[in-house]
Amino acid sequence: MNPSFVVLTNASPAGEPTLAYAAALAAAVGATLHLVHVVPMPPVATLQYGQLLVDLDYVPAVRAALTKAATRLPVPTTVEVLEGDWLSACQQVLARHQPALLVAGLTATNGPLDELLSNRALPLPHQTGYPLLLVPERLPAAAQRPPRHLLLAVEDQPFRLTPPVRALAPLLDALACTVTPLTVLPLYHPLAAGEAGLLAAQACGLAAALPGAKLHRVVGVRPATGIWEAADELAADLVVLLDQGHGWVHKLFSGSVIADVLRYSQVPVLLLPVATD
Repeated sequence: MNPSFVVLTNASPAGEPTLAYAAALAAAVGATLHLVHVVPMPPVATLQYGQLLVDLDYVPAVRAALTKAATRLPVPTTVEVLEGDWLSACQQVLARHQPALLVAGLTATNGPLDELLSNRALPLPHQTGYPLLLVPERLPAAAQRPPRHLLLAVEDQPFRLTPPVRALAPLLDALACTVTPLTVLPLYHPLAAGEAGLLAAQACGLAAALPGAKLHRVVGVRPATGIWEAADELAADLVVLLDQGHGWVHKLFSGSVIADVLRYSQVPVLLLPVATD
């Protein structure tokens, strides 16, 4: 059975870098795309003269736009427009398709609250255990291709990936991209700092190249700054972050490395939920 990707679309799918990147990735590994748009109930309601007006044309228009976009993609593609609660609809889609990957666009934001409202797919790795690939809305056409160098950011501690994430391994191996584990350390750190994260990365089962990988260290900067410094230095075109599962309410008020990295991302970012005991 061929793998599949679920692409969570917005209301204007035509020409999105998200679709182009997902299609290029799917073509490289022989995957099918399922374009999914979730419409709230009632669809796009507005108030006018004290009355609630429902846009009855919204759902057919979105379905037509997605269908038109699907015909231009170079891989088998289906289209679904679902009405209802966001999380319930996503869980329904996951149960039906059991995809190898969730894909969504990444909108540039100015802060945590804006991020939470603009990028509603962000909690899905924590909520579902599935990996989520986020594609920047302004990703250049030249970068809309399968990755060549994957940068896996780890902390200096053990971790385990969820079963849906480990199922990504054959697809990443098929891409044959370079995989480099990375950790960002404080200026003053023990000589062996980072080894626990490296050992966990080598044993996590994400890619066949990881057991022999060497750790890249960045020292003396903020974690997000260090991740982007390493990405520039190594010419990495896919950054992978571990979602430790604290939940987005916690991250909204306490901040997170994920939020800092996503806020300034110029390349796709893959969020991998870790298993919790």
